[in-house]
Amino acid sequence: MRQVRLAMTKTKTKKKLAPKTTKAAAQSTGPQLTLRCSRCGRQAAEPDKFCAECGLFLRDAYLDHRLLLALVEEKDGHSREARQQLERLLQAEPNHVLANHMLGTFYFHQGTLDLAIERYQQATAVAPTFVLAHYDLGVAWYHRGNMPEAIRAFRRCLEIDPNYNAAHYRLAVSLFHAGQLEEASNHFKQSIALTPEYLMAHYHIGVIHERRGEMEGAEREFRRSLDEAVGEVSSLFHLAMIRRSQGDVHGADDLLRRAHEFGRAQSTTS
Repeated sequence: MRQVRLAMTKTKTKKKLAPKTTKAAAQSTGPQLTLRCSRCGRQAAEPDKFCAECGLFLRDAYLDHRLLLALVEEKDGHSREARQQLERLLQAEPNHVLANHMLGTFYFHQGTLDLAIERYQQATAVAPTFVLAHYDLGVAWYHRGNMPEAIRAFRRCLEIDPNYNAAHYRLAVSLFHAGQLEEASNHFKQSIALTPEYLMAHYHIGVIHERRGEMEGAEREFRRSLDEAVGEVSSLFHLAMIRRSQGDVHGADDLLRRAHEFGRAQSTTS
């Protein structure tokens, strides 16, 4: 009797530890990655929420697994499948911050800006200090043509990280298009102080000086924007117009010729 009782105990234990399977999981044809408990190493099936061996909560690991599947699909060039993985993940966990942000980026690149904005807003609502989500939200609002909302998002970035150089530059561009030139100029200058390679900030400061009639300052900034981009068309054109307004027709024509040659070179290489 003792031997029978031991055999029955072993059978029950074995049955308890058998991994769960579902009909849907058995029929799945998508890429599958092995999910294991981080505490005891036991393999788990996708529907498992707890490890049957040690009881560890597995749900977060499962979500990371689904996020990883989306990254694998994206890396392999399967954008639609990656997007679908993220959409399925968010059906299960609507407040998953990284999934919301990633899906927003997919929507942004496919041109569905309203959907991208919705995902970025969800990410920032759940994680208010997630600076990259605020930044991408600002970029989406900017491309949507909504400067007040873009400005709001970039200001929030700078509340979180005052030295975020890209946010200074994007905020400046948004303020520039909103007609708030003084504040735009200040943020262009801050972006240059943080990252001197932002040569286009010099160009925008030059345009602001030009609109104010400050031609000396405009010419100085346009020239600075050419330091590393000798043939930058827009700066060359503005410098030509300044030269012409000063009566230097020959200098203006020379700059326009350079702009034309650079533009033609760009068209042949693109």
